[in-house]
Amino acid sequence: MNFFEMSQNQLDAMKLAEYMQNLTYRIKEDHEMANRLARCAEKLSELDANFGTRWDRDFDKGEKALINQCNKMMSESNASA
Repeated sequence: MNFFEMSQNQLDAMKLAEYMQNLTYRIKEDHEMANRLARCAEKLSELDANFGTRWDRDFDKGEKALINQCNKMMSESNASA
């Protein structure tokens, strides 16, 4: 793989990060949750890139749970569409 190419894992992480960013716009009252989603989405957008974030090192237990829940929601919304 060349330096500028993205792996399938990186592409999937980018799709999930975009989905999570879109969720932040739907949240009206819970600003803390919107901020958590935005921070996790930003970290996901750099997942496995050169000098980027790593799942085991850079995400805590709460962030992993939130990301997994969003991934499940995204999968369900894609299945129903």
